[in-house]
Amino acid sequence: MLTFELEKLILSLSAAEKKHFQLHCARLNGPKDYLLLYELVLNKSPNVGDRSWEQQFRENYPSKSFENTASYLYKVLTDTLVQIRIEQDTWYAQYHYLMKARLCFERSMPNRAHKALKKAVKLAAESQNHAVAYQASRMELTALADVGFPGVSEQQLVDKQMKAKHTLQSLRQLHEHYSLYELLSYRLTRGSLTVSGKSDKKINDLILSELSLTTRGSQHEFEPQKLHLLFQSFFFIHTGEYSSALRIFNELNKLIESNESMWDYPPYDYLSALDGILDSLRSIGYYKEMALFIEKAWSLSKRPYPDHFSNFAMLTAQVYQLNMLLGSANVQEALLLLNRYHDDPQSASAIEGHEKQLEYNYFEGLTYFLAQQWTKANRCINRLLTAEKQHMRLPAFRATRLLHILIGYELDDLSYLDYEIRSYKRAFSKFGKAYKTEKLVFDTIAADPKRRGNAWKETARKKISEKLLDIQAEKQENQLRKYFDFGQWALDKHR
Repeated sequence: MLTFELEKLILSLSAAEKKHFQLHCARLNGPKDYLLLYELVLNKSPNVGDRSWEQQFRENYPSKSFENTASYLYKVLTDTLVQIRIEQDTWYAQYHYLMKARLCFERSMPNRAHKALKKAVKLAAESQNHAVAYQASRMELTALADVGFPGVSEQQLVDKQMKAKHTLQSLRQLHEHYSLYELLSYRLTRGSLTVSGKSDKKINDLILSELSLTTRGSQHEFEPQKLHLLFQSFFFIHTGEYSSALRIFNELNKLIESNESMWDYPPYDYLSALDGILDSLRSIGYYKEMALFIEKAWSLSKRPYPDHFSNFAMLTAQVYQLNMLLGSANVQEALLLLNRYHDDPQSASAIEGHEKQLEYNYFEGLTYFLAQQWTKANRCINRLLTAEKQHMRLPAFRATRLLHILIGYELDDLSYLDYEIRSYKRAFSKFGKAYKTEKLVFDTIAADPKRRGNAWKETARKKISEKLLDIQAEKQENQLRKYFDFGQWALDKHR
């Protein structure tokens, strides 16, 4: 696991971060075996046979411990990146000032400690970070108690305590809001709540609890407003009120854009919100409505943020733009878009090991599949199948494996398909019950409709149409259907 994570970390470094790391290492004394490993990962080449960079290190430096070297490299890298983030992001800076304050209190430098606390409190107030604000208040009160409250009246002490109490109450309300949103997400995603029958009371209880939170004192703050809109949008999506969900998505985006001072640096939180909106829209087939939010992701990629974020934002936009075109049956336009991506030097660099890179390669393969360019489709899909261990749990990887089987059927590679379907079932059986979509696809391949007569196809088509209605009614099936309508492919094979 460390090998995969270390590679992912190193390959995500921007040019500025690499330079900062190298300057930091130049100031360190002692052996620098970790730099040898760093260079191997950074300059890894596919032209070294089957040897990974880990194997290369073990072979080139047999007297050195790979595990110790990798662990130390990870430590130095993360320490360097944290230092960079302290200078960029106020969230990191707030905790940095708290650590400085604590250190100064421990070394009997209260003046320095209080200066650091004031800076932490100021930044926490600007970003509405109640956790840091309370920690700073608690640290100040504890320090005052330790030295006997010099120069502090009882009223001043009570005021400080009440301020800390109000901060703690706001933090508790925020926790309750998150808990309700997470509980709703969990229950609806797992299908344990519906909008009819015995589950109505559970839904109503969650909604009433959430509404009561929005009427309390913190309802005008950014985070509670954002959570309220997220709660509503998730509820409307899963109860089929798609027009209401779209309205909430627009309100959510407007709220975030109007509170740019609350963004992280870089704004992964905003990009994550856009990703969630786009994922929901494609799940319900609102492809045209995706265009606005894709443009928001594009605009983030063009801002002067660190390379990793800019590439991630651009990759997100590219994934959903391909997804939107394919969902709207604009295959030729998707092919033209792929050509532009391949020719454009400003296109996003590959982010190896990231789920969005997996999705991009998948939709690239799906584009060629729908264009009946089987060889190109297979080439894209085969690139993904090498990353099985890291991505097995991701829905995109499951869709990739299933698309690989469809390509095999289109190529009439029936002998290979028998083995591949058994392998597929064995691989995903450990993650719970199979999707009905998968069973429909496997039954279609087993029946081999390409070699059947029209009468048989007509009879089978009626049965499959009924099964598709059942599949479309189950939210769980959306995990596969949002990548491609595999059930429709099965139905089309019977025409």
